[in-house]
Amino acid sequence: MAGEEDVKVIDEPSVAGPVAGTPVLVCFPSAGLASTIVGHYLIRSRSLPRCNSITSADMPPAAVVIESLPNPPMRVHGDASLAIVVSEFPAPPLAMTPIARSVLDWVKRKQLGLVVVVEGILRRQPTEGEVTEEQEPVPEAVIGIPATSFSKSILQRAGIPVLDQGLVGGIPAALLTVAATANIPLVVLFVTANKADYPDHGAAAHILEALSHLLPSLHLDPQPLFDQGRIIEHSLRDGMKMHEAAQTKPKSAQEPSIYG
Repeated sequence: MAGEEDVKVIDEPSVAGPVAGTPVLVCFPSAGLASTIVGHYLIRSRSLPRCNSITSADMPPAAVVIESLPNPPMRVHGDASLAIVVSEFPAPPLAMTPIARSVLDWVKRKQLGLVVVVEGILRRQPTEGEVTEEQEPVPEAVIGIPATSFSKSILQRAGIPVLDQGLVGGIPAALLTVAATANIPLVVLFVTANKADYPDHGAAAHILEALSHLLPSLHLDPQPLFDQGRIIEHSLRDGMKMHEAAQTKPKSAQEPSIYG
Protein backbone atom coordinates (compact mmCIF):
# COMPACT_ATOMS: atom_id res chain seq x y z
CA MET A 1 0.00 0.00 0.00
CA ALA A 2 1.48 3.33 -1.05
CA GLY A 3 1.70 6.25 1.31
CA GLU A 4 2.11 9.84 0.21
CA GLU A 5 5.87 9.54 0.72
CA ASP A 6 5.90 6.63 -1.78
CA VAL A 7 4.44 8.74 -4.62
CA LYS A 8 6.91 11.17 -6.13
CA VAL A 9 6.55 13.82 -8.86
CA ILE A 10 10.04 14.07 -10.35
CA ASP A 11 11.11 17.03 -12.51
CA GLU A 12 12.88 16.54 -15.82
CA PRO A 13 15.83 18.94 -15.39
CA SER A 14 16.26 19.63 -19.11
CA VAL A 15 12.59 20.62 -19.70
CA ALA A 16 11.18 24.00 -18.66
CA GLY A 17 7.64 22.67 -18.15
CA PRO A 18 4.66 24.64 -16.81
CA VAL A 19 4.94 28.01 -15.07
CA ALA A 20 2.89 29.83 -12.46
CA GLY A 21 -0.74 30.03 -13.59
CA THR A 22 -0.51 27.22 -16.18
CA PRO A 23 -3.75 25.17 -16.22
CA VAL A 24 -3.48 21.46 -15.47
CA LEU A 25 -5.45 18.63 -17.07
CA VAL A 26 -5.64 15.28 -15.24
CA CYS A 27 -6.38 12.21 -17.39
CA PHE A 28 -6.65 8.76 -15.80
CA PRO A 29 -8.32 5.87 -17.69
CA SER A 30 -12.11 5.88 -17.39
CA ALA A 31 -15.23 4.70 -19.22
CA GLY A 32 -14.84 4.91 -22.99
CA LEU A 33 -11.20 5.91 -22.42
CA ALA A 34 -12.49 9.42 -23.07
CA SER A 35 -10.05 11.08 -20.67
CA THR A 36 -7.09 9.10 -22.00
CA ILE A 37 -7.98 9.97 -25.60
CA VAL A 38 -8.18 13.68 -24.76
CA GLY A 39 -4.84 13.59 -22.95
CA HIS A 40 -3.00 11.77 -25.74
CA TYR A 41 -4.59 13.95 -28.41
CA LEU A 42 -3.53 17.20 -26.74
CA ILE A 43 -0.02 15.92 -26.01
CA ARG A 44 0.45 15.02 -29.68
CA SER A 45 -1.30 17.99 -31.27
CA ARG A 46 0.46 20.54 -29.05
CA SER A 47 3.82 18.66 -29.03
CA LEU A 48 3.99 18.79 -25.25
CA PRO A 49 7.28 17.40 -23.88
CA ARG A 50 7.45 15.14 -20.85
CA CYS A 51 8.35 17.44 -17.96
CA ASN A 52 7.75 15.15 -14.97
CA SER A 53 7.64 11.49 -14.04
CA ILE A 54 5.27 10.25 -11.33
CA THR A 55 6.42 7.14 -9.49
CA SER A 56 4.40 4.87 -7.23
CA ALA A 57 5.22 1.39 -5.98
CA ASP A 58 1.59 0.38 -6.56
CA MET A 59 1.56 1.09 -10.31
CA PRO A 60 2.29 -1.78 -12.75
CA PRO A 61 5.94 -2.20 -13.82
CA ALA A 62 5.62 -1.01 -17.41
CA ALA A 63 7.25 1.37 -19.84
CA VAL A 64 5.42 3.27 -22.57
CA VAL A 65 7.54 3.59 -25.70
CA ILE A 66 7.10 6.96 -27.42
CA GLU A 67 9.29 7.87 -30.39
CA SER A 68 11.51 4.86 -29.57
CA LEU A 69 12.16 5.98 -25.97
CA PRO A 70 10.69 4.53 -22.74
CA ASN A 71 8.34 6.63 -20.61
CA PRO A 72 6.80 5.89 -17.21
CA PRO A 73 3.09 4.96 -17.34
CA MET A 74 2.23 7.91 -15.05
CA ARG A 75 3.79 11.22 -16.04
CA VAL A 76 3.30 14.92 -16.86
CA HIS A 77 3.62 16.53 -20.27
CA GLY A 78 3.55 20.29 -20.52
CA ASP A 79 4.85 23.74 -21.32
CA ALA A 80 3.92 27.26 -20.27
CA SER A 81 0.45 26.98 -21.86
CA LEU A 82 -0.80 23.63 -20.52
CA ALA A 83 0.25 20.72 -18.29
CA ILE A 84 -1.29 17.26 -18.65
CA VAL A 85 -1.07 14.56 -15.97
CA VAL A 86 -1.64 11.29 -17.81
CA SER A 87 -1.67 7.67 -16.69
CA GLU A 88 -1.84 4.63 -18.93
CA PHE A 89 -3.32 2.47 -16.12
CA PRO A 90 -6.05 3.07 -13.53
CA ALA A 91 -4.78 3.96 -10.08
CA PRO A 92 -5.19 1.15 -7.50
CA PRO A 93 -7.86 2.14 -4.92
CA LEU A 94 -5.45 2.37 -1.98
CA ALA A 95 -3.04 4.54 -3.99
CA MET A 96 -5.64 7.09 -5.15
CA THR A 97 -5.45 9.45 -2.19
CA PRO A 98 -1.61 9.40 -2.00
CA ILE A 99 -1.45 10.10 -5.75
CA ALA A 100 -3.99 12.93 -5.43
CA ARG A 101 -2.06 14.52 -2.55
CA SER A 102 1.29 14.28 -4.33
CA VAL A 103 -0.04 15.70 -7.61
CA LEU A 104 -1.83 18.59 -5.88
CA ASP A 105 1.19 19.30 -3.67
CA TRP A 106 3.16 19.65 -6.91
CA VAL A 107 0.45 21.97 -8.32
CA LYS A 108 0.56 24.14 -5.20
CA ARG A 109 4.36 24.19 -5.05
CA LYS A 110 4.58 25.31 -8.68
CA GLN A 111 1.68 27.80 -8.19
CA LEU A 112 -0.09 26.37 -11.23
CA GLY A 113 -3.56 27.39 -12.36
CA LEU A 114 -6.95 25.69 -12.58
CA VAL A 115 -6.87 21.88 -12.33
CA VAL A 116 -9.36 20.12 -14.61
CA VAL A 117 -9.95 16.40 -14.05
CA VAL A 118 -11.70 14.62 -16.94
CA GLU A 119 -13.58 11.36 -16.46
CA GLY A 120 -15.82 9.16 -18.59
CA ILE A 121 -18.88 7.56 -17.00
CA LEU A 122 -21.25 4.95 -18.39
CA ARG A 123 -24.71 5.88 -19.55
CA ARG A 124 -27.32 4.32 -17.29
CA GLN A 125 -28.78 1.17 -18.80
CA PRO A 126 -32.34 -0.01 -18.01
CA THR A 127 -32.46 -2.84 -15.48
CA GLU A 128 -34.01 -6.17 -16.40
CA GLY A 129 -37.77 -5.87 -16.55
CA GLU A 130 -37.71 -2.06 -16.40
CA VAL A 131 -40.20 -0.44 -18.78
CA THR A 132 -38.80 2.49 -20.75
CA GLU A 133 -40.34 4.68 -23.40
CA GLU A 134 -38.80 4.42 -26.84
CA GLN A 135 -36.87 7.58 -27.55
CA GLU A 136 -33.99 8.99 -29.55
CA PRO A 137 -30.49 8.29 -28.17
CA VAL A 138 -29.38 10.91 -25.68
CA PRO A 139 -26.27 12.79 -26.91
CA GLU A 140 -23.10 12.82 -24.82
CA ALA A 141 -23.33 15.47 -22.11
CA VAL A 142 -20.67 17.02 -19.90
CA ILE A 143 -21.38 17.89 -16.29
CA GLY A 144 -19.02 19.46 -13.77
CA ILE A 145 -18.27 19.12 -10.07
CA PRO A 146 -16.27 21.90 -8.38
CA ALA A 147 -13.97 21.50 -5.38
CA THR A 148 -14.57 25.05 -4.10
CA SER A 149 -17.04 27.92 -4.47
CA PHE A 150 -14.53 29.71 -6.70
CA SER A 151 -14.28 26.61 -8.91
CA LYS A 152 -18.08 26.52 -9.14
CA SER A 153 -18.14 30.09 -10.46
CA ILE A 154 -15.63 29.09 -13.15
CA LEU A 155 -17.91 26.26 -14.33
CA GLN A 156 -20.94 28.58 -14.34
CA ARG A 157 -19.13 31.24 -16.38
CA ALA A 158 -18.17 28.57 -18.92
CA GLY A 159 -21.80 27.45 -19.22
CA ILE A 160 -21.08 23.93 -17.96
CA PRO A 161 -23.90 22.34 -15.90
CA VAL A 162 -22.99 21.62 -12.28
CA LEU A 163 -24.03 18.45 -10.48
CA ASP A 164 -26.35 19.33 -7.59
CA GLN A 165 -26.31 16.03 -5.68
CA GLY A 166 -24.62 12.68 -6.17
CA LEU A 167 -21.87 10.30 -5.12
CA VAL A 168 -18.42 10.36 -6.69
CA GLY A 169 -15.72 7.72 -6.37
CA GLY A 170 -12.27 6.90 -7.70
CA ILE A 171 -9.43 9.26 -8.49
CA PRO A 172 -11.83 12.22 -9.15
CA ALA A 173 -13.19 11.88 -5.61
CA ALA A 174 -9.69 11.77 -4.12
CA LEU A 175 -8.66 14.89 -6.06
CA LEU A 176 -11.89 16.74 -5.16
CA THR A 177 -11.46 15.96 -1.46
CA VAL A 178 -7.80 16.99 -1.30
CA ALA A 179 -8.41 20.15 -3.37
CA ALA A 180 -11.37 21.20 -1.22
CA THR A 181 -9.28 20.86 1.95
CA ALA A 182 -6.31 22.73 0.47
CA ASN A 183 -8.50 25.35 -1.29
CA ILE A 184 -7.03 24.53 -4.70
CA PRO A 185 -9.14 25.58 -7.72
CA LEU A 186 -10.18 22.25 -9.26
CA VAL A 187 -13.13 20.97 -11.27
CA VAL A 188 -14.06 17.52 -12.51
CA LEU A 189 -15.72 17.13 -15.92
CA PHE A 190 -17.77 13.97 -16.39
CA VAL A 191 -18.87 12.84 -19.84
CA THR A 192 -21.18 9.94 -20.69
CA ALA A 193 -19.61 7.13 -22.73
CA ASN A 194 -21.32 4.29 -24.56
CA LYS A 195 -19.10 1.42 -23.41
CA ALA A 196 -16.78 0.90 -20.47
CA ASP A 197 -13.62 -0.32 -22.19
CA TYR A 198 -14.04 0.59 -25.86
CA PRO A 199 -12.56 3.92 -27.04
CA ASP A 200 -15.36 6.50 -27.42
CA HIS A 201 -14.16 9.41 -29.51
CA GLY A 202 -17.56 11.11 -29.44
CA ALA A 203 -17.35 11.39 -25.66
CA ALA A 204 -13.74 12.63 -25.89
CA ALA A 205 -14.72 15.32 -28.41
CA HIS A 206 -17.44 16.55 -26.04
CA ILE A 207 -14.85 16.88 -23.27
CA LEU A 208 -12.63 18.90 -25.60
CA GLU A 209 -15.58 21.11 -26.52
CA ALA A 210 -16.25 21.78 -22.82
CA LEU A 211 -12.56 22.53 -22.29
CA SER A 212 -12.66 25.08 -25.10
CA HIS A 213 -15.23 27.05 -23.05
CA LEU A 214 -13.47 26.47 -19.74
CA LEU A 215 -10.00 27.40 -21.04
CA PRO A 216 -10.67 29.68 -24.03
CA SER A 217 -7.09 31.00 -24.18
CA LEU A 218 -5.94 27.55 -25.40
CA HIS A 219 -8.04 27.82 -28.60
CA LEU A 220 -9.00 24.14 -28.56
CA ASP A 221 -10.78 22.68 -31.58
CA PRO A 222 -12.54 19.29 -31.11
CA GLN A 223 -13.01 18.57 -34.82
CA PRO A 224 -9.51 17.18 -35.55
CA LEU A 225 -10.06 14.68 -32.74
CA PHE A 226 -12.57 12.87 -34.92
CA ASP A 227 -10.12 12.82 -37.83
CA GLN A 228 -7.26 11.36 -35.78
CA GLY A 229 -9.51 9.04 -33.82
CA ARG A 230 -8.69 5.74 -35.49
CA ILE A 231 -4.93 6.20 -35.07
CA ILE A 232 -5.24 6.96 -31.35
CA GLU A 233 -7.77 4.15 -30.81
CA HIS A 234 -5.39 1.61 -32.32
CA SER A 235 -2.57 2.74 -30.01
CA LEU A 236 -4.81 2.63 -26.94
CA ARG A 237 -6.14 -0.84 -27.75
CA ASP A 238 -2.54 -2.13 -27.89
CA GLY A 239 -1.95 -0.66 -24.43
CA MET A 240 -5.13 -2.28 -23.10
CA LYS A 241 -4.06 -5.68 -24.46
CA MET A 242 -0.67 -5.33 -22.75
CA HIS A 243 -2.33 -4.50 -19.43
CA GLU A 244 -4.81 -7.38 -19.70
CA ALA A 245 -2.03 -9.82 -20.55
CA ALA A 246 0.00 -8.66 -17.56
CA GLN A 247 -3.01 -9.14 -15.26
CA THR A 248 -4.16 -12.54 -16.52
CA LYS A 249 -0.86 -14.20 -17.39
CA PRO A 250 1.92 -13.00 -15.09
CA LYS A 251 5.47 -13.80 -16.13
CA SER A 252 8.63 -14.16 -14.12
CA ALA A 253 10.94 -11.21 -13.65
CA GLN A 254 13.38 -12.91 -16.05
CA GLU A 255 10.80 -13.00 -18.86
CA PRO A 256 9.91 -9.46 -19.97
CA SER A 257 7.09 -8.84 -22.42
CA ILE A 258 6.92 -6.52 -25.36
CA TYR A 259 3.99 -5.63 -27.58
CA GLY A 260 4.34 -3.66 -30.77
